Amino acid sequence: MRIQVLSTVALFILCSPALAETTTLKQALEATYKNSPSIAQQREKLLELNEIVVQKFASLKPVVNATLKQNLDDVNGKFTNTATLTIKQLIYDGGKSLNLINSSKLTVLAERELLIQSEQNSLLKVITSYMDLRQAIATLELAKSNTSVLREQLRASQNRFEVGEVTRTDVSQTEARLASAISNVEARNAAVLSQIANYFLIVGQDPGALETPQKHPIIPSDVATAEAIALTDHPRIRAAKLYLQAADQDISATRKNTNPIISGSLTSSTGSAIKSSIGAKIEASIPIFIGGKLRSKQRSAVSARQAKKYALDTAISSTRYNLNAYYATWQAALAAIKASNAQIESARIAFEGVTEETKLGSRTTLDVLDAEQELLSARSNLVSALRDEQVQAYKVLAEMGQLTASSLGLNVKLYDPTLDYNKIVIESPLGKARIKLLEKLQNR
Repeated sequence: MRIQVLSTVALFILCSPALAETTTLKQALEATYKNSPSIAQQREKLLELNEIVVQKFASLKPVVNATLKQNLDDVNGKFTNTATLTIKQLIYDGGKSLNLINSSKLTVLAERELLIQSEQNSLLKVITSYMDLRQAIATLELAKSNTSVLREQLRASQNRFEVGEVTRTDVSQTEARLASAISNVEARNAAVLSQIANYFLIVGQDPGALETPQKHPIIPSDVATAEAIALTDHPRIRAAKLYLQAADQDISATRKNTNPIISGSLTSSTGSAIKSSIGAKIEASIPIFIGGKLRSKQRSAVSARQAKKYALDTAISSTRYNLNAYYATWQAALAAIKASNAQIESARIAFEGVTEETKLGSRTTLDVLDAEQELLSARSNLVSALRDEQVQAYKVLAEMGQLTASSLGLNVKLYDPTLDYNKIVIESPLGKARIKLLEKLQNR
């Protein structure tokens, strides 16, 4: 009886004959970074927030209005035309405008962190799908191999039955196992097709023949070190801290709602019925009573700030929990690989031994079938452990904030959000000098 024994390496290299072109994990990650809708959506959100910063800056810039009027003179029945140009500039509002600008800037920085998180989530989905598909393919090949072995065992059982060495029961037992194995092949084939569809949904292209992934980046040898990095670098924590700072700026802005607002204006008028005139004035206003609206805004801002504080606490606890859970599962997968290799070797020896003992009449056909099932189970366990080791390792890296295109060394053009920000916000028509001057006036 020919025994089909697949090596540990071969188990994870096997792929469907229908998938001709090869694909590496790095290529899949690069394709996702370039084409992911979720990453693109977060980038567009950043552009929107950049414009909000521009809108907040507008409060420090002069407002220019032009008015054209045409009136009918009842005395002489003629139309008179008047053109007025008004330039208005905020001089002082207690720093409220600056607080709102700072809040919008901090919101942009927070969303940049969430862009990194979106990037990490997308890349992790690719890694998981890639490894799931490889596992499904390897499991299918194991099921096919098992079917081939059982067919050979059935043929041998039938031959032995014809010469009276075994009973009809032995043959039926082998037939039952073969029928179950054939059904398992169909189920595994359906699982492969499902994983291919999932891969296409995530990556946006056909998988091809998936190559064995390279070893993942180095992970700290102890969980405490990994946790310390995670609590410092994970984008969900960094974003939560920035949102909390933005909330502090919003509170400061609401507390200045009762401050006086001083503005200056310059008006130039000309027309057919009047001489050209130029006027300048400074206005100051202070709210006295508007139905409790300002106090309500202060309380609302304080509550919003407290909510952001709870969000930060949640982000920290979630990161700590996830990191420890993923790290433990990764360590378990490493141990499972070692145990599965030992199990395969022992199961292989046992299978060969039981097969030979059956020929001598000291073992039954059922013993052979059970031994073969043990070997199949050991190989399946190895396939699962190899998949889990990769996926859980990358989950640990994601919780450490290190599952990015930059840290993985992907061959892609990295997106730099500061370029868009500088183009939209900094390079304004008024330039940096005017903004700095207005900020000095506000801070007096």
